Amino acid sequence: MELVGSIAVGLTRLFGSVQPEGLENLPMNGPAIIAVNHTTIADVPPVLSTLYRAGLRPSVPCADDECGTVHGHVRFMAASQVFNNTFIGPLARHAGMVEVGWRQAGSVALGAAREALGRGEIIGIYPEGDVSATEDGSPRRFRFGVGRLALDAQVPVIPVAHHDARTIGSGSVPRSLAGALTSIVRRPTIRLRVGPPVLPEEFAGMAIRDVVDLIQARVTDIWRSLAGEHAPRIHEK
Repeated sequence: MELVGSIAVGLTRLFGSVQPEGLENLPMNGPAIIAVNHTTIADVPPVLSTLYRAGLRPSVPCADDECGTVHGHVRFMAASQVFNNTFIGPLARHAGMVEVGWRQAGSVALGAAREALGRGEIIGIYPEGDVSATEDGSPRRFRFGVGRLALDAQVPVIPVAHHDARTIGSGSVPRSLAGALTSIVRRPTIRLRVGPPVLPEEFAGMAIRDVVDLIQARVTDIWRSLAGEHAPRIHEK
């Protein structure tokens, strides 16, 4: 049962709606990396919901004949705090997420993600690493992990950006949850766009920092394109 995807869809419908674009850029098979900006814990349900409804399930690959064609799977990397949470931890494990700890544990997580990519899987990553968002919600400096994975595995990186999930809730976990409760009445709309992949030949031979900067530039360009658009659109509920 695709429990996590279904929960994400239900929460997103409860708290608001999503305007997705560029879903044709999502791969149904790997290896590939999906890099998403991260501004609040409240952005996780709309992101997972959008991927799920596009056919990319937040779970480990299955053995169905349609796997990799009609639908695919993505395994996100998530901090240890997620796995240690009483309520979210079991869901993270159910979704096959890759736990990212501190120091040496971070290297172990990158190794696990690298092995998954080697098996042809799709890995999702929030390259900013946390949710201490900037004032305008623009992407912050990406950490090295996304560049390390892209270089080591030589796989496409699909840039994804949303604007602005902070309208659901932002700040600390209690403040985000309080905001989410009021969003049931406010019904905010999150705009999310998937861009064309950053291909391995584009970063072949680059230093890791340059690869990270390239990926960040692509995600930021998408975010800016969304942040500058204010015209109302028909949205997905």
